[in-house]
Amino acid sequence: MRAAAEFAAALDRIAALADAFAEAARDAAAQDPGLAQPVAGCPGWTALDLVDHLSGIHRWAAAALGAERAPRLEDRPEQESPVEWYRASAAHLVAALSAAGPEAPAWTLWDGRTAAFWARRQVHELAVHTFDLLEALGRASAWQLPEDLALDGIREVLEGFYPRQVRLGRSRGLPGVVRLEVTHDDGRPAASLVLPAAPGSESGEALLGTVTGTAQDVYLGLWGRRPLPDVPPELARVIHEARLVP
Repeated sequence: MRAAAEFAAALDRIAALADAFAEAARDAAAQDPGLAQPVAGCPGWTALDLVDHLSGIHRWAAAALGAERAPRLEDRPEQESPVEWYRASAAHLVAALSAAGPEAPAWTLWDGRTAAFWARRQVHELAVHTFDLLEALGRASAWQLPEDLALDGIREVLEGFYPRQVRLGRSRGLPGVVRLEVTHDDGRPAASLVLPAAPGSESGEALLGTVTGTAQDVYLGLWGRRPLPDVPPELARVIHEARLVP
C-alpha cells in the first residue's frame, strides 16, 4: 500500500510540475518566439533546447516501461510547437506510468527495475529543469521545492547518480568523505548524510569537510545550480570535480 501511495503522489507531482514547466515555457515563447534564452544550468543550451530535451526525456522514460534495454530518444516533429509538444509528452508520460502501475517491469538507470523508478526520477528531472527555465526567465526566486522532495533528491544523488557516474567512468569519485548536514529552514537538523569516498581511495574514510544547509540549497548545490552552502572554496572545488551528477 505504501508503494502504491508513493507512486500516486509522484504522479501528482509530475503533473503539477509539468504544468508549471509548460507555463514557464509558454511565457518564454511569448518573450521570444524562438525560445533563444540562454540556460545557465545547462551551458550552451537555449530554452528551446531545454524544452525539447525534457519532452524527449519524458517520452524516453515512458518507453522504458516494459523494456529490457535503453530505449531510443524521440525527437520533436518539426511541425510541432515546442510548448504543445512538451504538454503532449508530459501527458503521455503520466498516462503511461498510471497504466503501468508501480510494480510494472522497466529498464532503469540503476537498481529498482520497476515503473516506480521512473515516477521518482521524472519528478526530479522536472524539478531541476523547472528551476533552469525559471532562471532563464529571471524568475529563479519563484522556484520552491518541498523539503521532503529535496531530501529525496539528495538521496537520489548519493545512492543513484554518484555511484552510476563512478561505475560508468565519468567520475573518479571523491578522495575522502563529505558529510551533508541538512537543516530545516529554521536551522534545526533535518538529516545527516554522507557522500562516500571512491572505492580504493588513498584517503580512505578521511573527512574532507562538511556541507551544511537547507534541503533545497543542498539539492541545488549538488546539481550545480547554486554554490553549495557554507562550503570552503577548496572543498567546493573537490566536490565539483568529482562530477557527482551528469
